[in-house]
Amino acid sequence: MGNQGGHVTSYYGPRMQKYTSFQIHASEEVRDILTLEEGIYCLTKSSLRHQIRRGIPRHTYKSPNMEDMQCLFQVDTHKVLMGGHQDKLLELDLNKWVENVINVPEDGCAVLRSGGGSVVACGSANGMITLRDIRCPGSVEQSFRAHTACLSDLDMQGDMLITCGFTQSSSSSPVAEPYVVVWDVRCVRGSSLRQIPTVSPPQLLHFVPAVSGRAVAVASDGHVTVLDVNDALKPESQSVFKMETHNSQCSVMDVSSTSQALAFGDLGGHIQMFSAKQNLEPAYNSFSRATEFADPLPNLPSGSFNDNNFRFSSIPKPPLTTGTKWFSELPPQFYRTTYREPKPIDPEILKTMKMQGPIGYAPNPGTFRRNQMPYVEEDLKTVAQTEASTEAPKPHPNSMAIQPIPKHYLKIDLRFKMPRSHDNIDVLNKAGYPGLEFTLPNSYCNAMLQVLYHIPAVKAILLAHTCAKESCLSCELGFLFRMLDTSGGVPCQADNFLRAFRTVPEAAALGLIMPESGIDNQADLITLIQSWNRFMLQQIHSEILEARKKEKEMTLITQPTSPIKQPANKLVNGQYNEYKYTEIKYMGPPVCDDEALDAVAKNHDEGPIETNHEQPENNDLKNNVSKTDDEESDISKLFAIGRQQVNRCTKCNKEEQRD
Repeated sequence: MGNQGGHVTSYYGPRMQKYTSFQIHASEEVRDILTLEEGIYCLTKSSLRHQIRRGIPRHTYKSPNMEDMQCLFQVDTHKVLMGGHQDKLLELDLNKWVENVINVPEDGCAVLRSGGGSVVACGSANGMITLRDIRCPGSVEQSFRAHTACLSDLDMQGDMLITCGFTQSSSSSPVAEPYVVVWDVRCVRGSSLRQIPTVSPPQLLHFVPAVSGRAVAVASDGHVTVLDVNDALKPESQSVFKMETHNSQCSVMDVSSTSQALAFGDLGGHIQMFSAKQNLEPAYNSFSRATEFADPLPNLPSGSFNDNNFRFSSIPKPPLTTGTKWFSELPPQFYRTTYREPKPIDPEILKTMKMQGPIGYAPNPGTFRRNQMPYVEEDLKTVAQTEASTEAPKPHPNSMAIQPIPKHYLKIDLRFKMPRSHDNIDVLNKAGYPGLEFTLPNSYCNAMLQVLYHIPAVKAILLAHTCAKESCLSCELGFLFRMLDTSGGVPCQADNFLRAFRTVPEAAALGLIMPESGIDNQADLITLIQSWNRFMLQQIHSEILEARKKEKEMTLITQPTSPIKQPANKLVNGQYNEYKYTEIKYMGPPVCDDEALDAVAKNHDEGPIETNHEQPENNDLKNNVSKTDDEESDISKLFAIGRQQVNRCTKCNKEEQRD
């Protein structure tokens, strides 16, 4: 949008958000704006300004032939036509910035429009219309008078030309015509094709690109008429509505290339956009490019000049404009590769160390604080000898006696608080993952519960675990994980799991149960959580094997058994059935007495033989159910560590491996 002060403002998106705003001339008004691939061209009275879409100027063209310019028209990708209230039509090459002057005999050229072919219509202020060939704009194909007084606007679509203007009255004063005149450029003989009346005298005209024969006529008072040029006799072919002009005149109108949006501007500086009621986000172009925005300013951290804790690495280097190296970067021959000296081992640890194979164990002497790392210099031995031989110097009275430990390395004191409200949790929980309430003494294991929850294999095993055991930790974990899945980000409570955890005697024996008063500040949380992790994995492993053993026992008890074979008597005709099946159900595994069957086969002529079918002892199903210690569970497959021992003879190099 351009105003009378030479200022141009652009908007983007269906919400008409402000994009750019820039000045193209100090005093002259903006007459016309043309949008091309390489940018926008803004025409004033005596100059043509080329700006990129972001508002940065690229070129300003001025010429003595540009006296009173009015309109712009794109001939091709690198050529435009400029007309105005003067007797010259300018054809400008945008690549070479060379103009071609075309003399026009009529009273200037105020409007330039084309219907998509090779014909361009040039309308003058006195009502004359000239049809010229785009390929040779100097030659006139047709010329006729459209209105007796003056021309307001015209537009073309194919071979259809519509105009509106003023007619000369008997009192020699121009009167606005309350209709749209339709012409056919193929057969113009001084008479129009038809006249379409409108509600108010039109001042601006524009065809709708997507619909053939559909045009929009706008009056200065804000009445908008959408009419059908091909079938204008039917009253229902017109659609009329009125827009708010804020007590000013409507001066400009345009239709998007997709025909989804209509834009109107008035002299008061307002822009109004209309679209279909069901189309809330209209598209302006069919193949729009992404809108370019200015690069955001880097939000670099700031620090005081005397701040010794400020990290200079937090400020990134700016990109190199030229070259590949920084000026401060030295050549490789000026560098010497050095490595950080390792932390010296305390002699007390070496004295008390016990070796178990290649691994040594020693108690912590407690000479260093948690996460404390001494500064190691190159001549460590010399420094140690010097410190041992000389007395420690007295601290300076102005120096700090105790250096504060950074917050990142401080030991965390667990404090149980009341549960927060969900509003505060939503503000703090940016990730959206569900958490666990930290209100019980044994809540120190919440972090490891979250770790087990986010291991897909462990989560699937515990969700599929079912048993009838009371205070089963695997069942409680499965219930807790299912509750975390369905919580929707709301924190959950592990009360059921912690209640079952307190009833396990092994956990109390290992010191994993905390008192109701809370965790002691002297408690070693690192060792505690490691012991809890080992105990939980072993407990889940045992409960899964126990549930599997009970399932096997129930399967053997409930499975159907095959019938016992019974001997039969001799038949009269000499043939006999050796065995006869009897439907008998036993509550144990099937048993068949082989000695009784052999006796029946030898003495079948002597009559029936009595056999003693006694059920053998089940021996508590120990022969059919394997021991739990020799079995593997899904937990042991995930977390168990195998150890292989290799013995090699030093004389014959014979090796023996044992797992």
